[in-house]
Amino acid sequence: MNPNPRRRPLIQHFLGITASITGRWIVLILGSLLLSYCFTLGQIPAAPLFAGVITAIAINSLGGLTYPRHFSRAGQSILGMAIGLMFTSAALGAISGHWLPILLVTAATLILSLVSGLLFSRWAQIKASTGLLSMTAGGAAGITAIAQEYDADVGLVAIMQYLRVILVMASLPLVVLFVFQDHHASPFALAGKLPEVSWGGSLLLILLGGPIGIWLARKIHITAPYLLGPLLVTLLLTLLKTSPTQAIPGPILEGAYLLIGWQAGLQLSMRRIRQHFRLIPRALLIIIVLNLLCALLGIFLAHLVGVSDLDGYLATAPGALYAAVAVSMAAHGNVLFVLGVHLMRLLMMLLIMPPLARRMLKAVGKP
Repeated sequence: MNPNPRRRPLIQHFLGITASITGRWIVLILGSLLLSYCFTLGQIPAAPLFAGVITAIAINSLGGLTYPRHFSRAGQSILGMAIGLMFTSAALGAISGHWLPILLVTAATLILSLVSGLLFSRWAQIKASTGLLSMTAGGAAGITAIAQEYDADVGLVAIMQYLRVILVMASLPLVVLFVFQDHHASPFALAGKLPEVSWGGSLLLILLGGPIGIWLARKIHITAPYLLGPLLVTLLLTLLKTSPTQAIPGPILEGAYLLIGWQAGLQLSMRRIRQHFRLIPRALLIIIVLNLLCALLGIFLAHLVGVSDLDGYLATAPGALYAAVAVSMAAHGNVLFVLGVHLMRLLMMLLIMPPLARRMLKAVGKP
């Protein structure tokens, strides 16, 4: 006897909906929005991206979808503009007197990411480009968005990037509580108001600035043009204080995260997920070591520039930018310094690691 006679018709109805392409798109969109809302309540950064990956994996197991490339490129363009708008004069001013030590520490972080990526690719027997992008310390959404352009396994890159982000997020409050419990407030607080959001200005920037940035990036052969072209154009407008908006509206940015997440998730299947599970213990070990080494670099940077050890640690945390800034605000730390260092590293990672992945791919070939 079936204890739940009503369940079978519901399942059959759901399977009937997902039997068509239109039905799967509807379930993908609605499921992603619902899961994103739940993740947002749990304060997971870039919740729509993570929700999009998981929902797309589920849809893939029900028959999959053909994902238009211009969807992910639109997501990259919007994400690039959102990053460019973060480079305000206040954030850059907080690090302007310490360019050399910050660049040195950022370069050291990049080298650590390179070594970690090579080690992971050899240990896990995966493509060098996949290993390198999987272990890039910072810019999870941007790295995931452009992984396909470098013949990397986008699904695996997404899983490993967000494994790193979750680990950093979980460790930040614990480290602050038990390691920096004697931290004293820094005299540098977060100055200024929240950025003003203009829907009209944002649409103008997206519809005009985005295509111009992509065209210029392709003209001068910049790698990852759909992300970096709009990013650099918006960064220039921000520094010149001529941008039509100070930030991209939340719903538009969340939509971009969904577009990027769907791209990664629709390339994964449950069979591939099971294959990736064997890599997680190895990846965790490498990520933990990378986090510890970045923490040591942060303390070294703090002593070089004269900020607190907590500010140095938060500034060099390998990812979770928003979480690091939030913890810095709660601890009354030097928030602008933390934000400025993260932005500098983010820009360097996005500019240097992708072309490096392409060169390595050509040098070592495909395994």
